[in-house]
Amino acid sequence: MRSVKHKIPVINGRNFRDKYFYPVDTRTDTGKFEIHRREDEGYRCQPMITANRLDFYMVVLVTGGEGIKTFGTKQYYIRKGMLCFISPGMVTNWESVVDEHQGYIITFDAHILPRLHTYPFFQLDGCPVIQLNAEQQADFHHYFQEIEKEYKAGQLELIKAFLTVVFLKAQQLYTATEQGAGSNAAIRLTAAFTFLIDKDFEQKLATYAGLLNVTQNHLNDTVKAVTGKTPGTHIHERMVKEAAQLLVHTELTIAEICYRLNFSDQSYFIRFFKKYTGFTPGQYRSNTKGL
Repeated sequence: MRSVKHKIPVINGRNFRDKYFYPVDTRTDTGKFEIHRREDEGYRCQPMITANRLDFYMVVLVTGGEGIKTFGTKQYYIRKGMLCFISPGMVTNWESVVDEHQGYIITFDAHILPRLHTYPFFQLDGCPVIQLNAEQQADFHHYFQEIEKEYKAGQLELIKAFLTVVFLKAQQLYTATEQGAGSNAAIRLTAAFTFLIDKDFEQKLATYAGLLNVTQNHLNDTVKAVTGKTPGTHIHERMVKEAAQLLVHTELTIAEICYRLNFSDQSYFIRFFKKYTGFTPGQYRSNTKGL
């Protein structure tokens, strides 16, 4: 009888690009080492990636975007501030919750560094996701930026040095606790809520709860438990995202954007926007127009 293992496709460096990302004209062959940004045109992940195994290692630093990732039998709600590790042979799948994703993807083969299998986050029974706080996010973002710089310069030995720093720092943060993991039902409910507000963020929380056939309290508790943020915060962040897009891509005045987003007080809208971005709407528009 054929093993079930062989029914799950194994993805190698040659077909990785086609299976994981939107089709583009560029080609890649994941060999000894690569690093790419998740927001780059050639590395925007597919909305759904069915169960597969890689024959190389992958590390992902998430700085934006959300989705559901299954590592073996463990399911996680992936979001900003997470560091994810995939080892060769691990069965994973992916389902995007939002359209836009940011961060870094690193891929490399087993020969780039010795004893990779001894790191707990690369072990099949380990915890493959580490939740970073704000300070840790800044530190790891710096490490990945340095790796990207040395990759462009072709400095493999320096890449190895920075990779070692990433793994040792991650090992210090590692615990056996299932960080970010939750029940499948909780993760699915959170994903459904995020999908709803991404398409229509102007409803009351009770409306979303009704559409999802749960109580408002249950929705609030579940979303906060899975993501660390209340549904109200998610809605506010979606409103800010919409306001930012209108500021950058339209000639609407701030008053018109305020009206379109159902703010009755323009001064309150300005304070609201600054709370989440650090800039007033006018400053944000001026800064982005200058790029």
